[in-house]
Amino acid sequence: MSTNTPDSSGASGARGPLALARRVTMPLFKTGLVVFLLLGLVVVVSQAIGVAGGDPGLVSGAVDTIGRAMTVVAGLTGLLAFAMSYLFSWDSGGED
Repeated sequence: MSTNTPDSSGASGARGPLALARRVTMPLFKTGLVVFLLLGLVVVVSQAIGVAGGDPGLVSGAVDTIGRAMTVVAGLTGLLAFAMSYLFSWDSGGED
């Protein structure tokens, strides 16, 4: 279960680099998540159309053209999520 802790100052409207980083990272994460999921959907739908139509060029071409961008955005979003786990002091809830 993830928890969200307030800034060390205790004020909800606290200003500073940590508060700014928290305000900036969440929209970036959400945008990255939507972008790579949409790119993945485009790849899968293109491949499905290629398989249904018997067009191997469309199946492999979808990954060649969109796959790299999708993978880069997914990787950057994952790294951002990792950084956010420290910014927001999330607890993994698991035992070591």
